[in-house]
Amino acid sequence: MKKLICLCLAALMALTFVLPALAENGRGAMDVAGSATVTLAADTATIQIGVNTQRETVREAQQENAQLMAAVMEALRNQGIDEKDMMTSQFNVYSNYEYTPDGQGGEKRTLYYQVQNNVTVTLHDLSMIGAVLDAAMEAGANTTYGISFSSTQANEAYQKALKRAVEDAMQKAQVLSEAAHVTLGKLVRINAEQSMAAYARDAYGASNTFFYEAKAADMGTTITSGDVSVSASVVLEYEFE
Repeated sequence: MKKLICLCLAALMALTFVLPALAENGRGAMDVAGSATVTLAADTATIQIGVNTQRETVREAQQENAQLMAAVMEALRNQGIDEKDMMTSQFNVYSNYEYTPDGQGGEKRTLYYQVQNNVTVTLHDLSMIGAVLDAAMEAGANTTYGISFSSTQANEAYQKALKRAVEDAMQKAQVLSEAAHVTLGKLVRINAEQSMAAYARDAYGASNTFFYEAKAADMGTTITSGDVSVSASVVLEYEFE
């Protein structure tokens, strides 16, 4: 019983020390998020172009692939693409098997080997996209893995979006304080995301911002680019009374 009384007294004494501190401060804090997006025209395109070959032996598949890819690279150079804007992004060799039942669990038999070679091409003139794709396909390319658009001005756009995000958060803080009938105090902390989020259309239509159409062979390929959206977000912490 004495032990319980001592514990209660200790808790009461601790409370008497805490309550005056809270009452003396008399301030709360609130976090307000702000965001903004800046849209600008794309000026750079990245295309994945590849050659996929299938043969009964690895050697045959690799040799054919090498010949075709050499022709594709030469066609790209003839389109005026600089060497620094062409980079091998993937090279894979696959073996494909067929399983045939035999009474003891099945038999594994190699049907063919597949060699896949992809190159990433960066274009700084968007009007060239259709012609580049046509030239690559005519030279032997048989796979593409989408087109992504970007802008060389994305960093400047992010700085602008960041300022607008702060303004957005400040406006929200003012509205919230008025609605809650409290006095907005000083800004004590600003948190900004370290990464820049840029969005553009892709060839699969996941976030459609460009149009891809394979025309008849005599008309060529038409590619229409879209805009690039750069987003920023911040969190401001305010004191209020």
